[in-house]
Order: sequence, then C-alpha cells, then structure tokens
Amino acid sequence: MTATLTAPAPAPATSAGLSHRLGLWFAHAYVLGMCGTLAGAYFFQFGLGEYPCPMCLLQRMFFLLSAVGPAWIIARSRNGAVTTREFAAGWGWAVVAALIGSTVSATQVLMHIVPPDPGYAGALFGLHLYTWALIAFLAAAVAAGAALFLAPEAEPLDAGVASPALRRASAVTLAVLLAFAASNLVACFVLQGFHWQMPGDPTSYRLITDLL
Repeated sequence: MTATLTAPAPAPATSAGLSHRLGLWFAHAYVLGMCGTLAGAYFFQFGLGEYPCPMCLLQRMFFLLSAVGPAWIIARSRNGAVTTREFAAGWGWAVVAALIGSTVSATQVLMHIVPPDPGYAGALFGLHLYTWALIAFLAAAVAAGAALFLAPEAEPLDAGVASPALRRASAVTLAVLLAFAASNLVACFVLQGFHWQMPGDPTSYRLITDLL
C-alpha cells in the first residue's frame, strides 16, 4: 500500500505581513507629508509673493532631512528585507531631524513674542508659518516615534513585503522627495544669489536683481 503525497496548500496572508506592509506605507505617507508641508511653503513664496527668511529656509531643510530617514527605509525595502537596525536608524533620524527643526521654529516664534510684534510674513488661520512649522515638526516627531515604538509589527522584515504596488509607489515617493530637495536648493540659490549672507528680511530674489 503506497501513501500519496500532496503539496501543502499555500499559507494565507497573515496579519503580521499586513502590519509590515502598513508600516512601509506609513513611511511613504511620512515622506509625502513632509513634501506637502514644503508645497504649502512654496505656495506662500511663489503664489503670494512672500520671501522666506533664513530661518524659514533652515526649517525647510530640516523637513527634508526628516524625510530622508523613512525614504532610506523605502529605498532599502526595494532591494530586500529591512533589518531592525536599519528600520530604527531611519526613523531615529526622522525623530532627531524633526526635534532639531522644532527648536528652530520655536526660536523664531519666541523672537516675535518677546518683544511682541506683528510677526514675519503672512498667516494661515491666524498663525504664522513658523508656528505651523513648529506644530508640524512636533507632530512629525510623535509620528516617527510611534513608528519606532511599533517596530516589531511595522518593520518590513520579509523581502516579499515590498509588493508590486509598493515598489511602484516607492519610485514615485522617492522621485517626489528628490524633486522637492532640488527645487528647494534652486529656490535658495535664486533668493541669495552669490552673496555670502542673506538679509533677515529679504525683499527680492537677489540673483535676479544682480543679473538685471
């Protein structure tokens, strides 16, 4: 009497695999959120004609730096599984950059509180952009810290977690971040030109003014 062997049925997708994919999608949302914040700043600069001050540009830099951590996790997941150390390093970078950026924003807020003055540039819902930047930085630090806290459930340990949809999304997300980084560099250069220092209250694009 011979026994027949049957191939095991494929294992269904587990909730753990789903949580790992959600963790990777959250990294995408974080990066795009940082870029969306910069898009709002661009609207005030180019749409409303409000020139960013040096501290505003410094805050933009830290928004981009905070996005670099999860962007690195996204890029790493395209080539295989992400280790716990890599996952923690990416989100830890995001937390540190967001906290440093929040100190820059808080400093600018205090500069216009003591002594009290009308504040720099326009406002949105009664709050100036540097106040919104402080709120955004603190929210980003909390979000990145939550991702670190949930690392066992959120880190993409399996190379198969990066589904075709996630791989396509990763190319778009990384391209968007690169575009914002490049555009911010160009905007800073046009604003400052070839001068070593930028005025605290810029009133023109100095590169264009110098060329004309």
